[in-house]
Amino acid sequence: MNVKKNYGFWSMLSSIMGLILLIASYAVAPDEPQGMVTIGILVIFVTAILFLVLGMIGSTRAMKQQEKGRKKYVGIFLPVLILLFVVLVPILMAIGFILNDNSSLK
Repeated sequence: MNVKKNYGFWSMLSSIMGLILLIASYAVAPDEPQGMVTIGILVIFVTAILFLVLGMIGSTRAMKQQEKGRKKYVGIFLPVLILLFVVLVPILMAIGFILNDNSSLK
């Protein structure tokens, strides 16, 4: 196995791992976590954030070294996409509630 991969590969890999762990931290959580389950979910969540940050760092290093290929953009694209999802979903829900509320007044 060749361990000498470029930064683009490692940034893509760590961002995908971060995304999988982020999804896993929500998928494994019971309705009312207690005790060690809470600590386990917190560890998975913090590890996911760490992997996403490492992916962004790897992508910026790959861009500075001007590596070829598109893998280097995945490390920045996934965290930005996750942040947009976290920010835009409540805003779009609020707009939907406002529109629904205004249409029921007529």
